[in-house]
Amino acid sequence: MNLFLRKLIISFCIIPFLFSCQKEKQNQYVLDGMVQGSYYHIVYYSTETENKNISKDIDSIFLIIDNSVSLWAKSSIINKVNNNIDVQLDSIFIDCYNSSKRISNLTSGALDCTVGGLVEIYGFSSKNKEKLSDKLIDSLREYVNYKNIRVEDKKLIKKYNQTKIDFNAIAQGYTTDKVSNYFLSKGIENFIVDIGGEVRANGKKDNGSFWHCAIEQPSDSSSSESKFNVYIDLKNNSIATSGNYRKYYIDEKGVKKSHTIDPKTGRSVNHSLLSVSVIAKNATSADGLATSFMVMGLEKSKEFLIKHQEIQAYFIYSDSNNKLQTYLTPNLKPSTLNKVK
Repeated sequence: MNLFLRKLIISFCIIPFLFSCQKEKQNQYVLDGMVQGSYYHIVYYSTETENKNISKDIDSIFLIIDNSVSLWAKSSIINKVNNNIDVQLDSIFIDCYNSSKRISNLTSGALDCTVGGLVEIYGFSSKNKEKLSDKLIDSLREYVNYKNIRVEDKKLIKKYNQTKIDFNAIAQGYTTDKVSNYFLSKGIENFIVDIGGEVRANGKKDNGSFWHCAIEQPSDSSSSESKFNVYIDLKNNSIATSGNYRKYYIDEKGVKKSHTIDPKTGRSVNHSLLSVSVIAKNATSADGLATSFMVMGLEKSKEFLIKHQEIQAYFIYSDSNNKLQTYLTPNLKPSTLNKVK
């Protein structure tokens, strides 16, 4: 066999090998739906092979979390705990307990997962609201203190049987993190996960730009159309927003009852702070801190943030003339904020 023919044969053998070694093309995929009483919107880039079971796997993540910590799933672990039924805790429940406790310790109890009994009577859980009175609120307030519960041998030990657990302040952020960590475990590094407004982003979009998330402008009523004036670029981090301008009702005395309950007083918060967005490395922390700041109010939150300068936050509040104002932590650099013209 002459040299030319030998080279030609070798070339034909190598070409298919080179094509087989080429990376499979990545495509953009979008998942939308409803979960935990709200929406989810997920965008990610993966190969067709990687994408094969992703939608089904994410549905499984949602189901596992609901079966553990959803107050709307009648047979969930959290409902069994609240009804004092002997049940072994799973890793989801223990994760949420540990995360909630960590943020409670950090914020001196502004976030407290034992607030469940109060949330129930206000009507912001799976049960209808009750006729509120100071006597009723104070009677339940006795059972609210995260220091009165502990996890031991996969059991939740409560000082008072009347104490009820509610992880809703971090549940959507936690779910966002679980989906995000699932993507990372599969080697998918470019994605954004938005579950009920709790967002985590990693990598970049296909045009090379960072993912960004809008901050909603507080509205006059819960039925008003959403308006967005500010966007924040997310560089491998998360953002969660908590506000009192959509989840509320007006009681028979004409008093506004927001869904944010102060664990220390047992009352619905009533201050000038309308919303706060927190940027953190994970959505669980951002979600829990956003709720904590809504409990604290603007001034106490500012004092807290002076001591914790690693946290970024964007506050919207009303001034004495009822006009919207904003406060940004100094570490939220102007280049991170892009106001829409």
